[in-house]
Amino acid sequence: MAKRMRETPHKGKKTGSRKKKIALIVTTVVLALVIAGGTAVYVLLHSNLFGGADMSEYGNSQAVQEKSVNILIVGTDNDTSRPVYADHELTDVIMVVNFNMEDGTAHILQIPRDTYVGDNIPSGKINAVFSRGENKDKHILNLVNYITTQYQLPIDHYITITMQTFIDAVDAIGGIEMNVPYDVTIVEEGLEIKAGQQTLSGEQAQCFVRSRELYAEGDLGRVKAQRLFIAAGMEKITKLSTNEMIKLVGLCYDKVETDLTGADILNYAQKASKLDLSQVEMYMVPGEPAYSKAGLSIYSVHKEELANLLNEKFRPHTEAVPAEELTCPEVANSSSWYDKNGNTIDDLLGGAKPGKDTISGKESSSSAASSSSSSGK
Repeated sequence: MAKRMRETPHKGKKTGSRKKKIALIVTTVVLALVIAGGTAVYVLLHSNLFGGADMSEYGNSQAVQEKSVNILIVGTDNDTSRPVYADHELTDVIMVVNFNMEDGTAHILQIPRDTYVGDNIPSGKINAVFSRGENKDKHILNLVNYITTQYQLPIDHYITITMQTFIDAVDAIGGIEMNVPYDVTIVEEGLEIKAGQQTLSGEQAQCFVRSRELYAEGDLGRVKAQRLFIAAGMEKITKLSTNEMIKLVGLCYDKVETDLTGADILNYAQKASKLDLSQVEMYMVPGEPAYSKAGLSIYSVHKEELANLLNEKFRPHTEAVPAEELTCPEVANSSSWYDKNGNTIDDLLGGAKPGKDTISGKESSSSAASSSSSSGK
């Protein structure tokens, strides 16, 4: 098990006026760090701040958390009108955000919903872990436990948002402007989105980030679409007015669950004031499409590549963990196509293809330049 003890900060009572004050203090930059599908935004400030699950045994030590934090962000499908979901809520969006407060950078790990976790879950997929684990009261802990155990990655905090809240939030801020890469038609929903610069409504946005049938790559195509939308959402957040912030908070009051307190958020805001979109990097878990023993389409993790990514980007102040200590099952490793897939938010806004690596080359060039400079002294 990868559960790690951390000190629990004192949680005193917060007044309503205190919460409102925090809402005005927190910068748009920090809100981008806790974005879920582009629009979790300000809602967490007035979410269920005191009803969250106890994360004390899953996170890093308090000393490490003063330098960097890992936040799990989950978007859930709670449409009980569909029989398959009536008793088992699924997670459509799963991301881990590492905010390094020492160097002012953020790294986002996208975990495809088809990621294979083992046969103890009927489908074998991580998106079903949320509601099928042992914890029947706080479902989020089922997913937290899987990630901390299989990836050996401590999770300090979490945020969950339903897809209906996502839709309402997008509409509340007037939609999200983005460059849609191709025509999108969803017959059963009666929705059509033309390629090019568009302003997506809440319904259009949720279809764009959720409907795997739209993409030749299925679930992985959806992950790439989410990456484009997150970039556009972050850009929109930087333009929100105070009135729009307040409207969004009121609309989504108590519809987002998190263990974060107002004090936590204020602390991160003060330490993230210089973060910009060029310092936010997005990665997908390295791996490849495969099939389970039951013949289901899944996504197999590449353990060595995942270990390297986690050690480099998501463990800035803790010791490296070798691949053999990860317990996530690797059922296929025949292609490196998805092993290097990093983009910065700036690159995505500048037209970079999501998932087509734009970071490794920069780092190599930077290292070469540094080496050349040193040798010339």
